[in-house]
Amino acid sequence: MRVPAAELAPRSRERFGGELRRAGGYAQLCLLGAQACLDAAPPRGLVGVLWSSSLGPVTAVRAVLAEAASGEPVMPFSFVAIQPHLAATVLAQRGVNVARAAFVRIEDDAWPWLLEQATSWLDTCERVLLGRVEEGEVHQSDWCLLQRDRPGIACEPLAETGDALRATAQDWLARVAASPGSLALRGGGEAWRFAAAATTTRA
Repeated sequence: MRVPAAELAPRSRERFGGELRRAGGYAQLCLLGAQACLDAAPPRGLVGVLWSSSLGPVTAVRAVLAEAASGEPVMPFSFVAIQPHLAATVLAQRGVNVARAAFVRIEDDAWPWLLEQATSWLDTCERVLLGRVEEGEVHQSDWCLLQRDRPGIACEPLAETGDALRATAQDWLARVAASPGSLALRGGGEAWRFAAAATTTRA
């Protein structure tokens, strides 16, 4: 999901009404992508929520610093908006059965670690929302839903990174979504293959 910065608040109001007005822009951006992902799948079971960013809610942090620099007390909702974990709390408040959640800042080539963590959560969660959320002139909110049963795309770690294409934390989800066939991607010293579920042995 790509959202021009000027369109974030209107799109959030269109999707959630005034529900997220005080949650802050970063939480709104997270919820727009995560909820769209959940809407595309039947609701069921415990859900894990794991997402990453290079900077997190940087717009809210800058606003808080500006308030503090003015000599005035930081407003409570300004402080709330700098908490990146708020998105999982709001999801739970909206009826999603969130069993565990984590927000992490990772290096650009460390995305395979994030995917490995998400798949390990399937031992205790039926599904895991895995995302990448970045603020900018055009915001990014990319999410996928990992499941215990066979999904539309299956993934598996590869022993060799040889022919895998280099991907970044910011683009790997979009590249998997855009690929019609088998795709091998690497980050750091690890690689994963993504393909239609029928062509692999592990979801």
